[in-house]
Amino acid sequence: MKYIFFDIDGTLVSVKDGKEYIPESTVRTIKALQDKGHVTAIASGRSMLTVKPVAEKLGIHYIVSDGGHGLMIRDQLIHVEPLDKQLVACLCDELLEKKVPFAFMIDHSGKLHANSTMLCGQKQIGFETFPVEINEAFDHRQNDVYKVFLGLHRGDEDKIQTIDARKIMRYVDECIAFEPDNKYKGVKELVEMENGSIEDIIFFGDGQNDVAMFKEVPFSIAMGNAIDELKDLAYYVTKSVDEDGIEYACKHFNLID
Repeated sequence: MKYIFFDIDGTLVSVKDGKEYIPESTVRTIKALQDKGHVTAIASGRSMLTVKPVAEKLGIHYIVSDGGHGLMIRDQLIHVEPLDKQLVACLCDELLEKKVPFAFMIDHSGKLHANSTMLCGQKQIGFETFPVEINEAFDHRQNDVYKVFLGLHRGDEDKIQTIDARKIMRYVDECIAFEPDNKYKGVKELVEMENGSIEDIIFFGDGQNDVAMFKEVPFSIAMGNAIDELKDLAYYVTKSVDEDGIEYACKHFNLID
């Protein structure tokens, strides 16, 4: 039995005509892996809220979310840990000093929270899928924080020093999300709680936020559409997500018939 973990964007999920979709071959492969007795799981930087619908579509019951800080086993939520409070406080002090707008994700409602000072007078911060709830009484030092959204435009990454913004995966030009990025922490915890062996972990990925995982896991598979850095670290490079890459690799290694 293997513990097979999949990233979401660019691995399980592709985009066609501006819409996300899961290839039929991937749905078929996940079912075949489960029928063979393997544990299939998602390991993503996404929040638990946004990972669960993908897992439900695929019939996956194990999730590592929030960059390793969120854990669900057999459909039971174990925990979602916030960011380190001291680090967040230092980051916020710098952002306020340098007038870089920011907002917090303090729960799993899909909303961001901020006051006008945090936003530097703006009403939106760049991620249109996450609306900002502006409350002048909101105190950025009194909340657990799961993600910090920074209005930091592409090319301005060196403007701040508390974190290395150059290493944060960017989805839009106007904004980045500082979030946990240690997927391996959650993957290791999940396998240990299931009394499994680290040597039985297989991980599929494609992006910058998978690099740390590829350096840790014993068996890594890069999608054909993966970044070059990840391909260089991979044990094996399969076809792209749109070319049935997951199914191709699983058949290649006799994980399914």
